[in-house]
Amino acid sequence: MKLSARARQNMAEFWSWLEQRERFFYDDLPMVESVNWYYSVIGDVYVIENWAAFRDEAAWGRYRAALATLKSDKTWETERVSQDEWWEFLDTRIVTDPPVDVGFSRRP
Repeated sequence: MKLSARARQNMAEFWSWLEQRERFFYDDLPMVESVNWYYSVIGDVYVIENWAAFRDEAAWGRYRAALATLKSDKTWETERVSQDEWWEFLDTRIVTDPPVDVGFSRRP
């Protein structure tokens, strides 16, 4: 997501909002096993990526179904779409792990 002018002009407020938004958004979505955020500066554009992990495609399907239900709650949906004040979606994609045991992390 490309950060909005509001976010770029007040990064402390943006980071505080992001912490709160993550709790708000994912609390009712237990099928999301982990979330990672990556922040980068590309030229003049501040970009943040969000990677959510699911056990399998069925969990992804449960996530999509749960989102549809949550979006029908007017209060929840109003809070969700407030994200437009902070960023603009540039792209979305679904990636999956390869069918072999590759990749590692040296972090605990």
